[in-house]
Amino acid sequence: MSERKYMSEFGLNMINRYTLLLQQENLDQVDQTGIEPHIYIVGRRPRITLDPKSVKFTEDKVAGQFQKQIKDKLISIPFETRNLLGTSNVTLHCEYPHTDYKIYNDTKGLVSSGKSALLLASLGPEFWEHLDLEVLYVGQSYGQDGSRTATERLRNHSTLQSIYAEAIKNSPDQEIWLILSTFEPMLIGSFDGRTKNYATTIEEDSEHICEVTNTDITEQQQVNFTEAALIRYFQPPYNKIYKNSFPDPAHSTYSECYDIDLNMVCVEVQTEDLMLRLWSEHVEPKWIHFCSFPLHSREDRIYMLEFDGEDAL
Repeated sequence: MSERKYMSEFGLNMINRYTLLLQQENLDQVDQTGIEPHIYIVGRRPRITLDPKSVKFTEDKVAGQFQKQIKDKLISIPFETRNLLGTSNVTLHCEYPHTDYKIYNDTKGLVSSGKSALLLASLGPEFWEHLDLEVLYVGQSYGQDGSRTATERLRNHSTLQSIYAEAIKNSPDQEIWLILSTFEPMLIGSFDGRTKNYATTIEEDSEHICEVTNTDITEQQQVNFTEAALIRYFQPPYNKIYKNSFPDPAHSTYSECYDIDLNMVCVEVQTEDLMLRLWSEHVEPKWIHFCSFPLHSREDRIYMLEFDGEDAL
């Protein structure tokens, strides 16, 4: 029977902070933010278009309809919202395929523009159910030693290009979107003073606490295991490695986690700020996805959130 190795066990949790949602044609926006994302997710969802003929402006309101394409059918999404433009004397330009829009005032000045799908999202949470994103691929936008920017990597990424090509061919009713995120580490710990027997002494436990709290996992290794954990969790169809091989003590790209004898690694992804939920064939749509992976087998070592053999949660 496995036992608790230390009275004090630790894990490293990676939490997404700065997050961008865009399409490949808008990758220049990443450079403008000054943010260097660590991870990117390639996803798809039904094509959202705005029916320009349906849109009516009054001084107080704007009404019309969006359309969501499901294979060869168009589902109508009617809306009515406050007119925040301050005037009804505007002109809407939304040319075929109606996925982008521009609104001009009476002096031909541009007052609003963007993606139809993002405009729908901005109308309120009641419309977000149409915007769930299926995870197709997870990768690093953080080059080795920061050697390449996210924009450079994504512009030249062969897998991303093949996803676009296959999507256009097999799923013309859907659009490809990119999520780029930075991640920050948070050390988590559990301290079990009830268990009578440990595999280590109190002195060894104290040394373990000092080593974990005084040793930084490099940013590159943090990114490496974050990528691997998300692949293992979502099981994206276009990823080949890590689906069934994470975690692995023989894998050098996150060896520092084993060097300081962490008990587990975790990744937390929150996308409510993007007004969408992530999902895959293996994971249902959620606003927050949390995945945790023990770095050692249950036979060798008790999971840090278990006490006396029972799950603490």
